[in-house]
Amino acid sequence: MNTESSLSRRHSERLASLRNAAFFCLILLLFPAVLHAQPPKWDVSIFRSINDARSPFLDASVGANDNMVLPIAIGMPIAFAGVGLAQDKGYTFDTGAIIGVTEVLAYVLYYPIKNFIVKRERPYVALAGVHTGHLDSADKYSMPSGHTTAAFAIATALTFRYPKPYIYIPAYAWAAFVGYGRMYLGLHYPSDVLAGAMLGTASAVAVHFLSPEITRLRERILGDDLGIRLSVAPTLVNLRVDF
Repeated sequence: MNTESSLSRRHSERLASLRNAAFFCLILLLFPAVLHAQPPKWDVSIFRSINDARSPFLDASVGANDNMVLPIAIGMPIAFAGVGLAQDKGYTFDTGAIIGVTEVLAYVLYYPIKNFIVKRERPYVALAGVHTGHLDSADKYSMPSGHTTAAFAIATALTFRYPKPYIYIPAYAWAAFVGYGRMYLGLHYPSDVLAGAMLGTASAVAVHFLSPEITRLRERILGDDLGIRLSVAPTLVNLRVDF
């Protein structure tokens, strides 16, 4: 009886997770309906105030931070998964998998919205006198901001996994600075950044509802005991990988 009750409860939890994830995916699919190709006047006004506020400090810090986004997006899932294997910690490994799945979902939604639905011109194309930088990181269209999408997807996924102020405060501060930097560099309007923040956050929420399924899949494939064990002797190094 206890076994049947446990299985029934797990089945109900699984259905609830899938239902919640499906609901958020539906919201993400309806997301383009609120976006517009032409930025409103307030959008341009805020963009100008940010883009015109130049300083050597911001030139350096914004540029350095912008260069970090892609390496962090690629490296963080790998790092968490690697540490999880090395320290035999399934939760850490699952965190890497969840961040990776969140980034993939965000990109799968972001790309068609940006390139086939909204198709908004970049500010430096549509406006005169825009200060620009890092043009090599910019494709043709502007909304939503891909860098901001990735940053908020990572920050929100980390917050769900480690809901501590010393995690989510710097994570969201970094994500917000990424968004600010994309306006400072003349590559996005404020509404592009806001749309990216919403898309990245919503993607992380959807994947959060699926996190029990990701854990079950890892347990099914790798088992509960996973790790990389190293033993070092004076004359040889033995590497053993346990799954």
